[in-house]
Amino acid sequence: MLKNKSLVIVSILVLVLAVVAMACAPATPPAKPETPAATPETPAATPETPAATPETPAVTTETPAVTTETPAAPAPEIVTSFEAATYTNEDPGFTIKYPKTWEAGKVSLPGGVFYAKSGDDLVYVAVRPATDFTAAATEFLSDLIKLSGVALSPNVDSSKTVTFLDGKTQGNEIMLSALFGAKKATVYGVIKDGKAIMVMCGTSPKSLALYSEIGKSLVVK
Repeated sequence: MLKNKSLVIVSILVLVLAVVAMACAPATPPAKPETPAATPETPAATPETPAATPETPAVTTETPAVTTETPAAPAPEIVTSFEAATYTNEDPGFTIKYPKTWEAGKVSLPGGVFYAKSGDDLVYVAVRPATDFTAAATEFLSDLIKLSGVALSPNVDSSKTVTFLDGKTQGNEIMLSALFGAKKATVYGVIKDGKAIMVMCGTSPKSLALYSEIGKSLVVK
């Protein structure tokens, strides 16, 4: 019985000591709230800009066309046996040589543009609308004869193509006669742009070579 009481008393003492110990224990500070671990914000994904790869444009190297202009050929040198002067007509564009000592002037006939003379030697130059050189030459000689008061149509004694003194122009040489051979003429020339360019020379036997040189000195531009 006594043993049971002692056990009770010991138990009570242990309990009391436990209560006292708890009362004397320092107050435990309230637990601090846990700070959640900072979660770093994931920055918005920046789309990767692909490295710009410059396109290399196709290189086309054009070789410029080379245009080589051929310079205009210089006017041909006309060589004559006489000291010459030059008659130039800008429309339709031609020149002719004649002896420098001869008298020169303008022909007072339709289409007449020039004459040169010395004594019995005479050369006429005319430009008339035409498509047939022989017909134009015949008409021009007829008009010259009319100046003496005679109306007639000359005869064509011969007609041929000749090369002029420039070495390239192919022109006409026509022999004409009238008044039973009393009037004669040799006509040199060409058709250009619908016009007959005519050099009409006398046919004195002593001057035939000279007339031929004058007529064939015609250069058409």
